Amino acid sequence: MFFNFFKKMFSKEDEKNLREQIGPAVTVIAPGTEIKGTIKGRDTMRVSGYFEGNINCARMVWIDHSGRIDGNIHASRIINEGELNGNIDSAEKVEIRSSGRMIGNINASKIIIAQGCFFDGEAHILEKDNPTGSVEGHG
Repeated sequence: MFFNFFKKMFSKEDEKNLREQIGPAVTVIAPGTEIKGTIKGRDTMRVSGYFEGNINCARMVWIDHSGRIDGNIHASRIINEGELNGNIDSAEKVEIRSSGRMIGNINASKIIIAQGCFFDGEAHILEKDNPTGSVEGHG
């Protein structure tokens, strides 16, 4: 199950918060899968394979250790443990974890760049009252 992986990494409170942010459904690009195009969606996306193109996601985009994206991401929250070559616009939070690699610029209300990661770009903190990176719902 998708959440069993998180039980080892997070406290009960963190796990509850993460479940709320991820939402009811998750789109997964599995390891070994390559996709090109544009993705627009409401629910969380986890990239463990390769994606080339732009992503507009109302919830979270999670680039797994084996994941790679060549393109721009517009989402409410982004976690990068893999590789991203492109820009990020986020309404809330961007995390580049220690295994993450990113070449591009970040616009977000909260940015976390872990020790040991690779980041080549500019990071801009947006005002909470006026986030230019806000995500619109799709319907």
